[in-house]
Amino acid sequence: MVLADTYQELINVTRMSSGTLAEPHSNIQHKVKYKRIYVDLVSIKPTPVKGKAISVIYAENIQLSSNEVAWTFSNGNGSIMGHATVPGGVYSDLKNANIIGDILWDRNDVLTRWVAYDTWTYSVKFNVSAEQLNMRVCQLVFEGLDTIAFVELNDIPVGTGTNMFVRYVYDIKTVIQIGENTLKVTFISPVEAARMRSEKQFIAPECVPGEYNGECHINQLRKMQASFSWDWGPAFPSVGIWKPVYIEMYDSAIIRAITTHTNKYESTWNLKIKAYLETRLKSSEIKGTLVTSLQLEGKQTLKRWLEFNTFTRDDGTAEVDMDLPVSENLIRLWWPNGYGDQVLYNLKVQLSMESNNNEISYANVKIGFRTIELIEENASSKLGNSTSAGTGLTFYFKVNGYPIFMKGSNWIPANVLPELGEKQTDIVDKLLRDARDAHMAMLRVWGGGVYESDYFYDKCDEYGILIWQDFMFACSMYPVDIDFISSVQDEIEQNVLRLQHHPSIAIWAGNNENEVALRGNWYHTQYEFERYKKEYIKLYVDTIKPIVEDVDPGRRYLVSSPSNGLESEKEGYIALNPYDAHYGDTHYYNYMADNWDMNIFPNTRFASEYGFQSLPSLATMRTATNKSEDLSLDSVYSIHRQHSPNGYIFIKNQLQERLKLENTDANYFEKFVFYSQISQAMSIKAETEFYRQSQADWYTMGALYWQLNDIWQAPSWSSIEHGGKWKMLHYFAKSFFAPVLVSPRLRMAGDIDVYLINDRFVPINGSEIIVQLFHWNTLIPTYTKTFPASIGPLSSKLLDIKTDYWEHHKLENIFLKFSFKAPGVKYSPPNYVFPKPLKSIVGLKEPNIQFNVSNIVIRTSDRRLEYSFTFNVDTVVLFLWLETDIGGAFHDNGIIVTEEIFNIVFVCDQYIAPQILRNSLKIQYYMH
Repeated sequence: MVLADTYQELINVTRMSSGTLAEPHSNIQHKVKYKRIYVDLVSIKPTPVKGKAISVIYAENIQLSSNEVAWTFSNGNGSIMGHATVPGGVYSDLKNANIIGDILWDRNDVLTRWVAYDTWTYSVKFNVSAEQLNMRVCQLVFEGLDTIAFVELNDIPVGTGTNMFVRYVYDIKTVIQIGENTLKVTFISPVEAARMRSEKQFIAPECVPGEYNGECHINQLRKMQASFSWDWGPAFPSVGIWKPVYIEMYDSAIIRAITTHTNKYESTWNLKIKAYLETRLKSSEIKGTLVTSLQLEGKQTLKRWLEFNTFTRDDGTAEVDMDLPVSENLIRLWWPNGYGDQVLYNLKVQLSMESNNNEISYANVKIGFRTIELIEENASSKLGNSTSAGTGLTFYFKVNGYPIFMKGSNWIPANVLPELGEKQTDIVDKLLRDARDAHMAMLRVWGGGVYESDYFYDKCDEYGILIWQDFMFACSMYPVDIDFISSVQDEIEQNVLRLQHHPSIAIWAGNNENEVALRGNWYHTQYEFERYKKEYIKLYVDTIKPIVEDVDPGRRYLVSSPSNGLESEKEGYIALNPYDAHYGDTHYYNYMADNWDMNIFPNTRFASEYGFQSLPSLATMRTATNKSEDLSLDSVYSIHRQHSPNGYIFIKNQLQERLKLENTDANYFEKFVFYSQISQAMSIKAETEFYRQSQADWYTMGALYWQLNDIWQAPSWSSIEHGGKWKMLHYFAKSFFAPVLVSPRLRMAGDIDVYLINDRFVPINGSEIIVQLFHWNTLIPTYTKTFPASIGPLSSKLLDIKTDYWEHHKLENIFLKFSFKAPGVKYSPPNYVFPKPLKSIVGLKEPNIQFNVSNIVIRTSDRRLEYSFTFNVDTVVLFLWLETDIGGAFHDNGIIVTEEIFNIVFVCDQYIAPQILRNSLKIQYYMH
């Protein structure tokens, strides 16, 4: 992708120890195009060689991770060098070598930027025996090179890498030698590479906003787009061998990938398996046997043998199809989180070749049996045609035949350094469990990050979290030169092949916000609209769409998000109004309105992005600075950390709408942090409940707020801080995403609509909604009234409940509490209506809060420890917030307290004396 004429430029910035580079070897391809990806691939002989497997074991293999061999790294002029970790990256290696410090400390994102402008070379020596070289095929495999890389083996160029998301395979049979070999990988500056490409052909936009403290032209590179900075994260334009590297050797053929497709006909599932084979026999006949083994319920195993005789293509690849009928009695369905179990079955596909009976290759995956459809049909089928809501098309997911409202969030990379995002499985696991525990059924993997690790998708399969998978294009126009397109073709095919078998993958989307950016002239492209439209279609429609539909015909490919879906396609892929509420999905942000008011939000069929900023807790901030003067809004530190233009102004606007905080308050910054989290939680609660309510009258069928996780300690839209601490928003998400919820909406005229929401497969009858009117100065309700209620399955319903009796009170003195009780419903969280902004309420008193911790500690089934706090209060408490510096989490937080005595559970991994835990507790709440 570094332009066709930049090989010499690469040589000019890449100096080996001799000061010169050898000319390309005549028998070596600089880039061996490969279009298949492995799935837990293993090839063995009767006596396998010893060695630790990373992902792939062959009859003879050489693992080149730093656990096996000694890698070193050095900069362009040799002034910096040290031991390297592979897989890894240069920022991690420099930190490990004590050359730089914590990259997230203070302003180190800018102070270490010199790293991104240097050239870095990774080197390793390894030995090869004569016996190992007897294999007919010998290939050097990089599962991930970040990003512009030049690869040499024994001083002979063997290939280049230009795409972080591609697995590169280089034929080294004629270059590798018996005895000692030297492998070198040189990375040129991604910042300079992006600049060079832009100078040759500019693609909008020019640069990110100045507040980002970032770099320019990331759209020129197939690299994590957020690595040059974003409005929620810093710029760390890393380089490195970020995924495993090894040498693979075999004689005949191997399985590079398998895809699986499940279709049900009457009482039988047909499992269609496609094995992607690779061999160095180009345009040749190959014969062999495929054996498929599927473990099912009751420890039963289905097996099928298939003898095949096929021909390879010019690149030595071929595919073999096999059908495996499975009775529905032998499997259980896979369901999204909250709707059933996540049952997975082991599938093994084994290849043996007639030309070499001693060599076997096999692939192992876990699959689930489920159907998923994106339903885009005439909206009148759900809403009738008597109102505007019935025009246009629906946009909802049907899973196993049932329409499911998708509750969830958006996922950004787990770490700013991609190699750590791959390695830190404990962080990935916790974030996904946190999503599961908040009743989420879908996460959108956003298009400016990375295609996540196999571990990530395996865990999504286990937890029942469906994935809306963007391809890695975001908020930019993109090149369409032949090198770029060729690289994208490899990227899309490899990643779809790698991920296709996961039941958690729900949908593919071509990009994040590029349709609306082009139509909306975000980057001043209007004067070249026709050019950019043509290039947009070439990339997302002519290039990506056919690959996805060929490899994975069972899933919907959306050209963009947001878009009008089928309507955008009908309008030539750039709709006149990509935000049309009658079609597709939308991204909605409005920081100037009163976002506690449900009446201000626009209708949509599916809300795939929406959100509000808050600051991280002081405890999290203190992991990035130890200067007390930094903890103010106008400090250099705080300004540096706020990447969203006017971000603090928008947060202040939100606070001023509903809360009271004086600039003269002695604890202004501490309260501003706390109040920002209150405001974020209440705003997203209001918007989310509006979308859930709108299932009844607009058939809105999804709410994915922006964003789940954080990449550093800074203001952002996340519900979980960097380091894993929950913001108030995530605790609120547990409630506003509850499967059964009573949800009131205060109308502009002062009356209240009450909705009942049921995400269960069964109706609810014989239930009660309890409405209580409270004054702010007492825990005893002034009025209590009970209303009967019922609702069908998987629906939202506006109830016939009149609450006008509350108008006999001064609205600033009172609030309403809504509770729900029904047979078979174990828990439904209470909900509240505040008729006046909290800044103007009358009667709220300073509470007297007493608490203790039980001496009885309960060990849970997952070996964690539960401690029970008992609280006693004497008045209403708003947004009671509990914190402790002891590692763990509360089951509930940010609570509206209307009861004198209540309990809250704290969970942690290690025993702590109850009295120590009690003494560590810190309490905050809203007062004015």
